[in-house]
Amino acid sequence: MLEADNDYYNTGIVDVSYKYKKMYVIRPQFFIPVITFLRNAAMNSLEYKREIANIKNQNLDITNFENDLNLFKDKFLGNVDLAMRQHSSAMEEIDKAIKTLQKIKELFEKSDNNLRLANNKLEDLTIKKLVKNNPTMKQKFDELGK
Repeated sequence: MLEADNDYYNTGIVDVSYKYKKMYVIRPQFFIPVITFLRNAAMNSLEYKREIANIKNQNLDITNFENDLNLFKDKFLGNVDLAMRQHSSAMEEIDKAIKTLQKIKELFEKSDNNLRLANNKLEDLTIKKLVKNNPTMKQKFDELGK
């Protein structure tokens, strides 16, 4: 109520922060509107803070999703790489087995050929051929034949 006739303080809210940091002067009749103004500003500020927190949570969710997706990709690619290496190793082992089986097949073919030759030699074998160059045996067989 001091300086009631001072027009400077009667206009409403007066900023005196040039003298005192963060200080405003108001008359008692303006006190309720200033409190309402401060309350509304605080409520708006709270709403903005909630929106910012919500946006941060959404960004965090997106970041977590991207991280999870990248982790999945890395693990999946690791499994694909391992499978490809195992596939290549299996193919190499199959190639080795084929070569080994080819060698065994060649050995069996050679063995069959040797058995065929031995069979042919056995069929061509006669007593006359055995005793042809042996006069003693030839004489004995001739005596048996008479």
